[in-house]
Amino acid sequence: MMPVKKQQGLSLVELMVAIVLGLILVAGIIELFVNNRQVYRVQDAQSRLQENGRYAMTVLTQSIERAGYLGCATRSALNINNMLNTPNDYLWDITTPIEGQEATGADAWTPSLDDSITNPVSGSDILTIRTIEPPELRVISHPTTGAPGSAAITINSGNGLAMGDIVLAHDCVAGAIFQITSNPSAGTIEHAAGAGTPGNSTVALGYNFGAGWVNKIATNSFYIRSRANAAVPSLYLKNGTSDPVEIVEGIESMQIQYGVDNSGNGAADTYQTANQVGNWNNIVSVRISLVMVSVENNLTADGAQPYNLEGAAVTPDDRRLRRVFTRTVTLRNRVS
Repeated sequence: MMPVKKQQGLSLVELMVAIVLGLILVAGIIELFVNNRQVYRVQDAQSRLQENGRYAMTVLTQSIERAGYLGCATRSALNINNMLNTPNDYLWDITTPIEGQEATGADAWTPSLDDSITNPVSGSDILTIRTIEPPELRVISHPTTGAPGSAAITINSGNGLAMGDIVLAHDCVAGAIFQITSNPSAGTIEHAAGAGTPGNSTVALGYNFGAGWVNKIATNSFYIRSRANAAVPSLYLKNGTSDPVEIVEGIESMQIQYGVDNSGNGAADTYQTANQVGNWNNIVSVRISLVMVSVENNLTADGAQPYNLEGAAVTPDDRRLRRVFTRTVTLRNRVS
């Protein structure tokens, strides 16, 4: 009968070899996890850059394409009377469909910023688009009694307008910009002089709009602005006197060049920055460059990621991902 051999255990050498092999295996698993996690972070950041860049360009493109649209009065813009007390105010100068400011230094822009644009990021350009907002409200009646256009305008009730709104009354011949001085919810739009801010210089609009429309004016300013406790800046939209609204996060800079038509043939002869433009009514296209930046840092493996912006190499001081989106947009209402 064979004797039973008792368990003798493991030697110290065998135990140490087993521990080393286990550590190597765990280290390999950890390395694989870390690498996969980093790849996921980079791919996720790249996807967000692409998605945000496309959306931002879509918003800007749609707004630029509507620049100068005044309904039936689009082609009769020279016959638009601005009846406000401050007709040349930045927010109401609707006969200038597009305008901008070029970043020319630390917290410096040329032409100078309007007071309505607050806390823009230094070094990034400003773009303002002027047009009218839908819907076009059909004029039911505009009596011809008294001075031309002095009577109240009647439209449908529940029109979405409010007292104090700046609107454009228009048809295919002429237009008039004025401030509503009564509650228009029941359908009656009054435009008395001496009431409201900026107020109307006269009650007479100079034209009868009995066969026209009424639209609210939209002055949309796009610029880069920092949000409290945010890692990176965002693209903001400010509509008239309302508070600015964040549109897309992760946009570090917006650089703009304007296509100038000097020959009157509807095509851009040269591209200029805002501080070089002499006549804003000669602008027929806009070239936009957006520098998209990832919200997360420490994504690049070999230090900062350089990029090219308008022909110049830029090297940031962090390890975020960046991508430059560029698009040229035609002002349809200036060339068609």
